[in-house]
Amino acid sequence: MDERVQIQKGKKLLDRVHKLMGDECNVGTNNINHAIRRVGRAMSPKGENYLAAGSDLAEYLISDEPIDRSTRLMLAELVLGELRRPPTKPEIHASTPKVIEAVEEYDRFNSLTPDNTSKIIKEAAEKHVFDTLGVKRGVLRNWIKLVRAREDAVAKAKAATVLSKK
Repeated sequence: MDERVQIQKGKKLLDRVHKLMGDECNVGTNNINHAIRRVGRAMSPKGENYLAAGSDLAEYLISDEPIDRSTRLMLAELVLGELRRPPTKPEIHASTPKVIEAVEEYDRFNSLTPDNTSKIIKEAAEKHVFDTLGVKRGVLRNWIKLVRAREDAVAKAKAATVLSKK
């Protein structure tokens, strides 16, 4: 079976599981629900040890206890990848391409005016960056601080290197 077909089948199954779940998820045993969610979190890239997380669930699954419908639905979600921990936001730093692009656009807009120290010009540059790139003003200000701190650190390192060579 083609991978795309399998993905479509998985999506349809997941939709079906969501429709079936309704309020049934609250009916299940809390310990088992917790074990299933713990395994789901362990499936994430930075999750805990998979064997440690799966031990409680495996113990339950091989026991003679009956598995109720809500637990089966949660297991279906787990198998279909729905219970994984969502990926975390990537770390933003001064060399992140989006940061560099936003700060360069801000600097370019500021360089177009002779008096680029004016508060009005800075606000216009922030608005321009928001309009063109969608970066909010507060976020842009933080990114500018990051980039300026990095520029200062690089300048100090270069100066120290030049002095040490003499």
